[in-house]
Amino acid sequence: MEIQEETQKNNELKLEEHEKNYLGYIGILISQYFSLIGSQIVSFAVIWYLTITTGSSLILSLATFANLVPMIIISPIAGVIADKFSKNFILIFTDALQAITTLGLIILFYLGIFQIWHIILLMAIRGTCQGFQMPVSVAVTSLMVPDEKIKKINAIQQIFSSILMISTPALGAYLASTFPIEKIYWLDVISFIPSAVVLLFIKIPKVAQDEKSQKMSFKKDFGEGLEYIKTSGLMPVFFMFAIANFIVVPIFSLLPLLIVDYHEGTVIQYGITEIMFHVGLLLGSFILIASKKKSTMKSVVIFGALLSVSILLMAFVPKGIFWLFYITCAILGLVLAFIDTQLISVLQVNIPKDLQGRVFSTMFTIIKALNPIGLVIWGVLGQYIPINSIFLLSPIISLIIYIILLKNTDITHYGE
Repeated sequence: MEIQEETQKNNELKLEEHEKNYLGYIGILISQYFSLIGSQIVSFAVIWYLTITTGSSLILSLATFANLVPMIIISPIAGVIADKFSKNFILIFTDALQAITTLGLIILFYLGIFQIWHIILLMAIRGTCQGFQMPVSVAVTSLMVPDEKIKKINAIQQIFSSILMISTPALGAYLASTFPIEKIYWLDVISFIPSAVVLLFIKIPKVAQDEKSQKMSFKKDFGEGLEYIKTSGLMPVFFMFAIANFIVVPIFSLLPLLIVDYHEGTVIQYGITEIMFHVGLLLGSFILIASKKKSTMKSVVIFGALLSVSILLMAFVPKGIFWLFYITCAILGLVLAFIDTQLISVLQVNIPKDLQGRVFSTMFTIIKALNPIGLVIWGVLGQYIPINSIFLLSPIISLIIYIILLKNTDITHYGE
């Protein structure tokens, strides 16, 4: 009888702890999205500034390149650190570093010595910080959210992101047409404060580890994550996604040029395009929340193929027919919501929690490794061929890759 009472008491304590962690996660999530408001407005304004100031597909590709390469390089190290050290500290430190760097850029503007390469450098520093934040954020979700709620939480996050992305392009378009870029940058400096304050008070739980595992070297820690990817059958999944990303993802950095050079649009059209894309993401997220169907890798691959088709639709929109272009952007966002949310949900449920930081960071490195090459290729091609031709060629190649993926049952049945 005493044993039963003790067991019941322990179960009640665990339930109470789980509920506390879950509520804490909601607090962190909300504060992070408040912080993202400033960052996203600034990102929108910067891309438009580069588009108008330089008019170069190569510069836009280099800006994305500078942001992406540090993330790829740092991710394996970040994954190990995410599994071993305080996640609160990592998130606060990287947010603060981004804010300080942006403040430095503001000072350069006011001193009159700003140059385009300073923005490229800022993008590189932000990419480094995001390389640390990505595996931490994914691991925090699985640590603080019950498995049965992970898919719903990921969909809710997508909704928050979509609402944010719907509102920030409108604000960004207004601010970019009203204020100089250096004044807009202040939003990035100020907006990190809410998340930092919340992270000082809400403790992210640690994964229980024995003394031996805590003393492991980086080589062994990274090797554990890589070994899991190999033995679980995830390596061919990640490799094929890497090839598809190499073909399709870099052209997203050229979207502003498609609007300006081909459709002869303005910052207003660019803002509406971004809004419609995220309206699609929002709709897709609501569908995912309402759906009781389990996330599967096969569904991820099918929607990857549909993503290629969606980009093809954009390429076929006649010049200057913006209402049709907006619809294709919304379709693109809808499809992408199903890819991102379902992929992360499948992996979070199946990967051991003490390995998730390492596995997700390694996944990011593998999938994104070829993107910088793609950015350079598409950026250079954009100097010599019409921009809409790139939006036609890229998705055709990507679609072929996803069709090959669908025929591989080892990939499509992962986690079942």
